[in-house]
Amino acid sequence: MKLGIVSDTHGSLLAWRKAVDYLEDTDMILHAGDLLYHGARNPLPSGYDTEELVNELNDFSGNFLAVKGNVDSLVDDWVLPYPLSEYSVVIDNERKIVIYHGYQHESKEERIEFANQFGADILIYGHTHKPLLERKEEVILLNPGSVALPKQKPARSTIALITENKIEAIALDDKEVIKELKL
Repeated sequence: MKLGIVSDTHGSLLAWRKAVDYLEDTDMILHAGDLLYHGARNPLPSGYDTEELVNELNDFSGNFLAVKGNVDSLVDDWVLPYPLSEYSVVIDNERKIVIYHGYQHESKEERIEFANQFGADILIYGHTHKPLLERKEEVILLNPGSVALPKQKPARSTIALITENKIEAIALDDKEVIKELKL
């Protein structure tokens, strides 16, 4: 499968549309949480329109799986196509992928321990708004960064793509592959 990975849209319809446009030929889009609300510590992102974003998520015709972020709420579960879980497991070509938002753990070691509880090959998370792609022990840690409120320097909207033989972290503005890892 070809998997598109996004996180931390924080209610930005504009950011969601840019990500979906780039990932239109993927088999599934995985969203690592913080879908609708911008959060009390964040500014409103460009293109903030939660009502229309809910409509687009509900009408999305592709395969889509999202997990609950730290600013996703019970009300979000009522308006989205299904209740958001704390984590999900996806099997792709015998690879076990675990996806969660990541606010539950602060260190790489804690994240690896969490992934190992599932026998995960890849752990996808968001929350930090900073892209990360690295192999640590036997686990690949993948944070696509944020499409709406990036916090790395310089700030760039980022996503990730998993194919049969590689993972890429991609800057949405110019489509530059900023990090690549062979599988």
